[in-house]
Amino acid sequence: MTDRLRILHIGNGKAFKIKAIVDALVRRGHQVHMVPIPPIEQSWEGVRWHCLANPPVPGQAKVLARLYQVRRLALRLRPHVVHAHNAWGPGWYGAWTGRHPMLIHAYGGDLLPEQYRGRPALQRWLTSWSCRRADRIVVTGQHMIEAAGKLGIAPERVMLLPRGVDLERYRPGLDTSELRRRLGLQSASPIILSPRYQVDESLYNLDTVMDAFTLVRERFPQAVCLQLFDPLRESGRSSLAAAAEQRGLGAGYRLVPAVDNANMPLFYNMATAVVSVPSSDGFPVTVLEASACGAPLVVSRLPYCGEWFVDGENGLIVPVRDAQRLGQGLMELCTDAALRERLGSAGRRLVEQRADYRRCMDALEREYYRLLEDKGTGSLQEP
Repeated sequence: MTDRLRILHIGNGKAFKIKAIVDALVRRGHQVHMVPIPPIEQSWEGVRWHCLANPPVPGQAKVLARLYQVRRLALRLRPHVVHAHNAWGPGWYGAWTGRHPMLIHAYGGDLLPEQYRGRPALQRWLTSWSCRRADRIVVTGQHMIEAAGKLGIAPERVMLLPRGVDLERYRPGLDTSELRRRLGLQSASPIILSPRYQVDESLYNLDTVMDAFTLVRERFPQAVCLQLFDPLRESGRSSLAAAAEQRGLGAGYRLVPAVDNANMPLFYNMATAVVSVPSSDGFPVTVLEASACGAPLVVSRLPYCGEWFVDGENGLIVPVRDAQRLGQGLMELCTDAALRERLGSAGRRLVEQRADYRRCMDALEREYYRLLEDKGTGSLQEP
């Protein structure tokens, strides 16, 4: 099918993962609209941006008012497809449009009970309702299909699709000398990269990363741990900075603002090892990006790992919140160049075989057309 689609995306307007999908659809000639949640004034090249107005109502009533704003927008645009990114929040807006087909990209915090437990009952109901309204729930791991079932979502309505990686952008062998100079890391070695930038969320176990790094620092006084952070999460950044000071890490622990897809490959190429050890996760794209760049990984033993990683073959797998084992894994990588090369090469092959961005976007595009055919939408031409 060669008809171009009119697609309404709803989600975080600062999320690189959403932008990567949107960019692919723009390049394929589709007309792409974006509603950023929360509303922000910016734009992406080739995308028609719709920033919601700030309704003159208090508190949570703003959410209800904006739901109606998005519904009116959808009635005017008449998109062929509505695609919400995250069931929690954006999924509510997507379901409220009443348009079909409607897809929801669901992540760990949307479906995994250990992450959403404790949230307000109304929000849990809205998320479950939105998922049941969706024609397709897109997830990144097999365990997410099982979690979706607990919300009443039949397996045949769930699509398993990896977060693809642009293999031309994310690749090994990039020159990182300018980045080293800019960050003042010319003499730093080894460099541990912790790319999980949600620094105010305890489930990412950044304190465990810090404790493990102290073991590396004892052996390698010039070692540096680069912890990325979201600049909007100032309280989390401040807490980590204070914790590093208490541990006496000094300049060895560096908090660096998160960067975009143009610069992130340089960070992976510069890293001696990349660490991602949350207590719960859907499937972080950071581990695939690092693997695509040939950076050796240490990850926590979570359900998604069994689908992708084999300990000692394409990464090192450690127990959750075990700083001693994590430190040992990092030390292995810091001291064994042959191990780093073997794991890095195997990681690159893994992504080439299973998570090529172009093939993943091909699959998503096909799913759009398949859902339209199933709905008997008819002509895709402009109204």
